[in-house]
Amino acid sequence: EKSSDVSNNLAHLTASFVWPDAMRALAPVASVAVSLLAGRTRRSPAASSSCDLSRAKKWAVVPKSSRVAAAGHLPRWRVRVVSGCYDARRVADGTKVNAAERQAWKGAAHRERRPSDIKTRAKYNPNTSYYETEDGPGRREADVDTIPTSDSKPEPETEETETQSGLRRFVPKFENKKEPFAFFGAILLNVLLGTVYCWSCYLIPLEQVLQVGRGVLSWVFSATTVAFTIAVAKIGPGVYSRAKPATIAAVAATVAGLGMLCASQATQLVSVAPLFVGYGLLFGSAAGVGYGLSVQISTASAFGDGVSVGLVTSARAAGAFLFAPVVRHLLDVGGVGYAMRCMGFLLLSSAVPLFLMLNAGGLDTPMADPRRDKNEEISPEQQARDATLRPAMAVLWATLGLGVSSGLMVISHAAALLFSHGASIGVATAGVSIVSACTTLGRVAGGWACDRTWCGPARVLRLAPLIAAPALAWASASGTSVLAAQCALAAASLTYGAMGSAVPTEVRRRVGPGNFARAYGKVYTAWGLAGLAAPSAAGLLYDYQGNYVAALAAATGLCLASAAAAAALKPGRSHEEWEEVVGIAAGSPVNAK
Repeated sequence: EKSSDVSNNLAHLTASFVWPDAMRALAPVASVAVSLLAGRTRRSPAASSSCDLSRAKKWAVVPKSSRVAAAGHLPRWRVRVVSGCYDARRVADGTKVNAAERQAWKGAAHRERRPSDIKTRAKYNPNTSYYETEDGPGRREADVDTIPTSDSKPEPETEETETQSGLRRFVPKFENKKEPFAFFGAILLNVLLGTVYCWSCYLIPLEQVLQVGRGVLSWVFSATTVAFTIAVAKIGPGVYSRAKPATIAAVAATVAGLGMLCASQATQLVSVAPLFVGYGLLFGSAAGVGYGLSVQISTASAFGDGVSVGLVTSARAAGAFLFAPVVRHLLDVGGVGYAMRCMGFLLLSSAVPLFLMLNAGGLDTPMADPRRDKNEEISPEQQARDATLRPAMAVLWATLGLGVSSGLMVISHAAALLFSHGASIGVATAGVSIVSACTTLGRVAGGWACDRTWCGPARVLRLAPLIAAPALAWASASGTSVLAAQCALAAASLTYGAMGSAVPTEVRRRVGPGNFARAYGKVYTAWGLAGLAAPSAAGLLYDYQGNYVAALAAATGLCLASAAAAAALKPGRSHEEWEEVVGIAAGSPVNAK
């Protein structure tokens, strides 16, 4: 304590009685020198200026800016505190911190006295893009201690390990032992229900057995897409607020299995009706409910929100990729009816393991909030929140619809696109692998960028379409270049995957986990419309012109339109910030009356 007082006095004396501009720069050096004389070595601020945000594990006392306090709301601050490295940024916007505020925060973090009423204690959480206060959002610090005690919750979300070279690194860590069961259970659910996209494997055998055209069978998968979209938008949100996830997952797997068994009767009845009922209605609806549930559970992860969503959504595409060889083997062994029956029994048998895994994950309560009563009186702050969210959700709907339409116009005709540009049959068939690999890479990489402070989901939505637009324009101008077609296919797949991670991440940031299912369900209807219209539009343009030049040009225009729509997305408060505003207004004396 004496050495700290001496260092502070020396810093004030040098700054007050000598030339300020020169001596103020030497004040930190004098402080470190006095600390070394007292036997208390302290790390230099310059040495810690490059500290990574993910290494923050300490508590910090952070005062609110006077400008923000005058604005009437309590924003959440992102603080970096590692061995003398202090920095703060606004979450909602890019407000810069001036030198006086930064110096005040550094001094406040080292003081051991009781903080004033305008200081907030923050703890870093790598699963989100902000710092959380231990006592809840917007909680005042006048009645709590500054230093966390043993009965507080100082559990770090990162674990420090030591490599062979002696360098320390931090690896993701689940908050408790139950979360891995929930997260990997969501991935398993999405992999199993993702087998709905193995429809192309059944297509030709069904044509031969039922003696029907491919156009009729294509309407079966269109019905599956419609049922999938309705389940995500309408059925799922109502179910998530009434039942626990383990029960929902088990029922979804059971319904999907029964749908496959129903569809397998088409070969015996020589009719397409069982396909529409079993595969289109039952399997499509179950897959939609399971997909929405898995995205809802993705927060139970050791990673950030974006990476978690990217991994979970990638599992849906992985289901078709992993089970396609199994389905082909079953077709060779016993025919299309036998293959559908086997896949139906597989889905039925997976209901019990899914229930046990998600039940062991500690998800004992419904994960979604019930629908708000229309006759319920809401506060002006809640009305302002709703008025801000409506245009944001509309912009996200347009951004997703335009971007996904561009990707599906190319992805749905991958092999035919490469073949029309002069590729051999083997190279054209490998186009499907390009789509799978680049879509998965786009989802994970896009989710990773969403978790970065320098990027965020809004910027991903603006930049991702601009990656695909040049490649699509090149392929449209070079109608005989195989390389141009491959680059266009890869870039469109990357954009398609990145938008699949950025949109749900941005929706969850704005509305919170309780209202995520309903808000995302409404936005997801854009994907359903794109899934019906985009492949058909690309096929019509091909039939009209005899090549994919016009389709690629249209996909380029849709990419640019998607980027323009994303640019119209205004920065808004996160769900946590709105909770602070609504909570503070509810506790004010005016509203209490």
